[in-house]
Amino acid sequence: MQIQELYKLLYSRIFYNLADASRIRFNNQVVFIDRRAGVPFSLKNEEDVVYLEMPLYNKEPSLLRVVTDHPDGSPLHLYEKESNVELLVLD
Repeated sequence: MQIQELYKLLYSRIFYNLADASRIRFNNQVVFIDRRAGVPFSLKNEEDVVYLEMPLYNKEPSLLRVVTDHPDGSPLHLYEKESNVELLVLD
């Protein structure tokens, strides 16, 4: 999926974190979780893989690999770039 297509998908609806049912909304390069303060994010393409970059908790900004064609049918799976651990599943 191209970056522009992914922005369109992110901005198209409210997502739910399947782990804890929190509401996640993307708008103007800011992610809002349960209507709380927004966290800036950006998308970048590295070797035909799209990553979502955003600060996580007290860490430096992290790169999360975005998967939009997972076999379980959920529209977004986010994996930590270095460890490949699945961090979020959004539906």
